[in-house]
Amino acid sequence: MPRNITILGKSPTGKLCPFEDEIWGINNVCEQYPDKKFEMVFAFDLLDKEYTDAVKKFAPIISWQDYADIKYPLDEIIAEYKTRFFTNTVGYCIAYAAYLKVDKISIYGVDTVFGAPYAQENRGVEYWLGRAAERGIEISAPRQSQLLQPIYGCMYGEQGTCNISLYLHERINLINMLPRAGRYTESLKAQNAWWVLFPKEDEAKAHNVEVQRLPDGALNFGFKPPTPEHPQSGEYLSDVQMPPESWEYLKGLLISLEAEGKLSFAVISAYEKLILCKEQTK
Repeated sequence: MPRNITILGKSPTGKLCPFEDEIWGINNVCEQYPDKKFEMVFAFDLLDKEYTDAVKKFAPIISWQDYADIKYPLDEIIAEYKTRFFTNTVGYCIAYAAYLKVDKISIYGVDTVFGAPYAQENRGVEYWLGRAAERGIEISAPRQSQLLQPIYGCMYGEQGTCNISLYLHERINLINMLPRAGRYTESLKAQNAWWVLFPKEDEAKAHNVEVQRLPDGALNFGFKPPTPEHPQSGEYLSDVQMPPESWEYLKGLLISLEAEGKLSFAVISAYEKLILCKEQTK
C-alpha cells in the first residue's frame, strides 16, 4: 500500500485539506480541527507544559525537545542528507517524510507569505521539498499557497498575464496606502488600482467578508460567521489579475515610499510580491 501523508499547518489553505491521507500536524493546528484524526504532531519550539499537554490530547508529539512522545531522529537525518539547513518546523516534517521514503507528500496550511520572516523560512521548506522530490516522492500543494509557485504565475521567460497572489489583508493595506487626493491623472491611477484590489461582491459573499470605511477614509474588514450557503470564513489568498498600468503604478508608489523611508510595515509582504513580480504581457 502506498504511504501518502498530508502535512497540515495553520495558514488559510489548511481549509482546503481533504483529510484523506495520514495527517501530520504542525504545532497546535489540531485544535482547529478537533473532529479530525492526526497521526502525530511536529513541534520544535521551546513550549510550556500547558501548551504541549493541550496538543497531546489530540496526538503524540514528535520532536527532539524533552516534551516529545516520539523521538525525532535528528542525527540520523543530518547524517543521511549531510545538512543542518532547517528553518522551521515544516522543514523538519518534510525531511522526516523523505527519510521514511513515503510515496506522496501533500501540504496544506503552509503558505509562508506573511512578510520577511516567512520568506526566510520558505527557503528551507522548498529546499526540503526538493530533497523529497529527488527521491521520487510526489509533491502536492494547493495553487493558493505560494509554495513552489513562481511569483508572477508562470515559469521565468514565459509570457502571460500578471496574476499576483495576495491575501485579503495585503489588498486592503495597499488600498489604504493609496493617495486620496491629487492631480487628475494620479487620482485616476489610484482609483483604478483601488478597483483592482477591492474585493468584488461575489468574492465577499463567498468568504463572508465585510469591508467597512472608517471615518478617516481608510478601509477595515472583518468576517461574518459561516453559513450553509457560504461555509468559508476567514483570511484567504486569491489571484488578483493586475493590469500592467495598475501594476506599474503600485510598483512606482511603493518604490517611492521606500526611498523616502515611509514604507509602512503593513505593506511589507505586498511590497515584496509587487516589486519582485516581473511584468507580463499577453
